[in-house]
Parts: sequence; C-alpha cells; structure tokens
Amino acid sequence: MLGENETLQREEDSGGSQADQNVNSEQPEASKDARKMAVLCHLLGIFGFFAPLVIWLNEKDKHKFVDEHGQEALNYQMSMMLYFAVAGLLCFIEVGFVLLSVLVIIHVIFVGEAAAKASKGEPYRCPIAFRLLK
Repeated sequence: MLGENETLQREEDSGGSQADQNVNSEQPEASKDARKMAVLCHLLGIFGFFAPLVIWLNEKDKHKFVDEHGQEALNYQMSMMLYFAVAGLLCFIEVGFVLLSVLVIIHVIFVGEAAAKASKGEPYRCPIAFRLLK
C-alpha cells in the first residue's frame, strides 16, 4: 500500500494529477507573442475597428488563441458600433446623450477586462457582443 507522500510524489513525477492533465490538455498554453497580439486586438479596439481587423487577419492562421480573441474583439467592436449608432439616433429625443455616456464607460470596462484575460492566456466572451464572426 502506498503512503500519502509516495502517491503525491508519483503524481508529481508523472506531471501532476489526472484533473490537472485534463485542464492543461483542454486549453493549451498560449505563447507570449499570441497573448500580446490578442491584447492588442482588444486594446486597439478602443480607437476603432480597423486595427483589430488587421491584426486578426494577419495572425489568425498562426495562433488559434489570436484567432479566438480577434474574433471576439471584432464581434464586440461591431456590436458597439451598432449600440453607438442607436444611441446617436436617440440623441434626437435626448435619451441618447445619457446612453452614449454609459456606452463609453461600458466600452472601456469590457475592453480592459478582455485585454486582462488575453494577457493571462485565458478565453474571454463579452456578454453584450453579437456573435457575427464564428
């Protein structure tokens, strides 16, 4: 019969417990370059749609991680453009001014959250984004 210390030692020698191995096999480690590109996709989205599109088109075939985050960033940017357009139209009845202010705050928060997740190598799904790209 193996003691507790011997069991732990064998798990460490074999690369960790079975649960740890399953988690690692499901989500492969993203390279440092892939994480940087994914962060740029999200952060440059603050300034517009074009920069995340260029990064995604250039890097999607090289890194699956950048492909996933690039798609998410673009879906989010397209959704936000729609939200800003609707809020802009609502400015005629003065409700849009409040909505625009709220949207700017939400935009900065979600972009920051997405960039933080990308820098850690974690997946991210924005709850208010339409899934236009798949």
